Order: sequence, then C-alpha cells, then structure tokens
Amino acid sequence: MGTPVLKAVPEDFLVHEVPALAAPRAGGGGGRHHHLRLRKRGYTTFEAMDLLARALDLPAEAVSSAGLKDEDGVTEQTVSVDGEAPAALLERLNRDSATEGRWLSFASLGPAERRIEIGELLGNAFRLTLRSIEDGLAEQLRGIPRGETGLAFANYYDTQRFGVPGGPRVTHLIGAALLAEDQETAFALLRTSGSAEGARALAHRGDAREFFAQLDQRVTAFYRTAHSSYLWNEQLAGLLAAAAEPGEAAAVDREGLRYLFPTTARPALAVLADQPELAYEKWRWSEGELRMRVSRRPTVLHTVLTLGPVEPDELHQGRSKCTLSFMLPSGCYATNVVAQFLGRLDQGLQGHQGLQ
Repeated sequence: MGTPVLKAVPEDFLVHEVPALAAPRAGGGGGRHHHLRLRKRGYTTFEAMDLLARALDLPAEAVSSAGLKDEDGVTEQTVSVDGEAPAALLERLNRDSATEGRWLSFASLGPAERRIEIGELLGNAFRLTLRSIEDGLAEQLRGIPRGETGLAFANYYDTQRFGVPGGPRVTHLIGAALLAEDQETAFALLRTSGSAEGARALAHRGDAREFFAQLDQRVTAFYRTAHSSYLWNEQLAGLLAAAAEPGEAAAVDREGLRYLFPTTARPALAVLADQPELAYEKWRWSEGELRMRVSRRPTVLHTVLTLGPVEPDELHQGRSKCTLSFMLPSGCYATNVVAQFLGRLDQGLQGHQGLQ
C-alpha cells in the first residue's frame, strides 16, 4: 500500500476543542478573567498565548488554556486572560499575526469568574482529510459498512509530543537533561529543536541557566513531562509485546521513535483487561513553582471513525481522498489513531510509517 498523506495542507487537519467549562454568557456580568476563542493556523498554543500576553503587557502565566494544539493544522480552543482583553487590541493582534501561511484569530467570549486551567476539556473533535489514496485502499474504505467503524487503539503519545514538524524529536531529551539538572545539555538540544523556544535559544547570548530562568516555566514543565511521556510509551510497547501472538503487532520506527502497533484488536484488548492504566509523572508550573504529581493515563481506548465519500483528490492526480471524523478524549493523538486504523486495513503496516 502506498503512503497516504495527512496534513497536505493545514486545512486537512481541523481540530475543535470541547471545553469542560460553560462559556461565559453574553451580558452575564463581570469577572476578574476574560475568556477568548482562539482559532489559529501555523502557531503553537504556547506561541499564541505568549503573543497575547505580550500584547496585553501581562506576564506569561496570566494567559492560560485547557490544552495544547499543534501548529500544523487549523485548530480552535478557549483561552483565558487574568484581566481585560480590549476588542481593539485583539483586532490589532489578529491583524499583525497574519503572515504568509500563519494567522491567529482571538475573539472575546466575555468576562468570567475563573480562569481556565490545564486539563479542563472533555476532548477534541477532529475532521481530517486523508489524501493520495491508492485504488486498493480506496476500495477498502468504500467497503466499510455505513462508512463507520470502531477502533480499539493503543493510546501512545505520538511524535508531535517530542518535537515540532520538520524538527528533530528531542523534547523528551531536553526534559531528561532538565531533570538531571544538566541545563547546558538541555540548552544545546533546544537550540537544535526548530521550535520557537529553540529560535530564542539560538539568539540568546547568556548562559543556559539564565535562559531557562527567563523562559515561560510552563514550557520547561512541558519538557519534563515529555520525558515522562517517552517512558510511558516504552511501558505500553512492552505490554503489547508481551500480549501479542506472532503477527499481531508490528514494530514501527517513526522519525527515530519506536512504536509497537497492534495489527489486530486482540492484543490491545488483552492489555486493556490486564493494565487499563499506567502511571506517569506530570509536571506543572503552579503558584510560582514547578510541581510534580503522579497521574494515570489509559493504555487502550476506543473511538468511532466516520468516513466521508471516497472521491478524486485534486492535489494528487489519479489518487483519491477521504475525510475521517472522530472524537478523542483529552491528551490523545489523532495521527496515532489514523496510523493504527490504516494498520488494521494493511496488517503489514507498509507504507504509512511516516504518517504525520
């Protein structure tokens, strides 16, 4: 099977956050905080929040979100500001942030009594366009009854957790260095990362300790947790290896990171029955200090994929395209779901190891 293409253009990857908090009511009174709807293309959530904080002349911690969304898609989520967000300032920020291929759109939802905290979302709704589909896979997709199928999937952290598009996958290595208090190594790795923080590190003329002291500490917490994510993935791969019979799992190298994908539902369900959750260390910046708590993440989850019609792909002559729509709980990766879905259709997992 040839390689299907995901994210040929950012509009092929649409994400809508489903918040856990009710939106402020129009005309519903005041509050010390302000909630905003953020739509973006080409910016990470951290970048968008940093730009908003700078525009409002507020510290970085004064802008918060329930979750992080990648830059290589069109995403929508809610953020909050400690204080007011004047409409004229938002309009100027939206206008000034629009560069070739990138834009932000902040829109006021109104004042609120409380800020949004990380994790306060029910999940995300995805609508993805899979392109460059060859005839064999196109026929398999057309043959799915009612255009709808369930999938039990291994709940890996996908490659986006460990680096930005086109950059090396090093966030977990940065986190490991920070946990070892080796800031020089962390700084050197960050300078290679291709991220917005990496660009700032390249321009920095002081030492590593000074740089990390000035950095938004939510970002350093993210790096530490990325290291925990990597270790968590290794644990899950070990469980699947132990549960799988010959031919029921396939090792896949994706941008230098090892994954073991179930090629049938049985080993995934066996892991679910034996180890429904695995612990990991989650780092947060809260009340002026880094805090670590042990959290638990589901090993195997289930979702339902709804397929659109298989039709000609205007970007790839002679190939087809198809939309996939589904919901995922907070913290799950749509690219991981799509890779495992395609793996069930092609049990050899040939051709889509690099799906992004």
